[in-house]
Amino acid sequence: MADSSPAEEFERRSQELRAAGEIVDPRDAHVVRLKQQGAELKERFATRDERVAELTEFKVLAISRLAAQYDEIERLREQTTNGENVRRLPVSRNGAAPYGSCS
Repeated sequence: MADSSPAEEFERRSQELRAAGEIVDPRDAHVVRLKQQGAELKERFATRDERVAELTEFKVLAISRLAAQYDEIERLREQTTNGENVRRLPVSRNGAAPYGSCS
């Protein structure tokens, strides 16, 4: 192929490289990189969205539990003020915990 022009030689080599799976044109390589980056970003966004959904679900659960605990505390406070079946614990004279306590 000594009698081929430099342009023909370049085109032949480019086609051989493309056939081998190598990208010769820098614009094509740039397009491939951008597609890869786009796919990576989509995956990151999907992962982030899953995490946000998990945290939102946890927040809702935590708030509902806090509300239930608050309601129970209010119910118990009302019970103590009405004297309904509530007995006061004995108070120690020396400030120590009464016999049999966990303290």
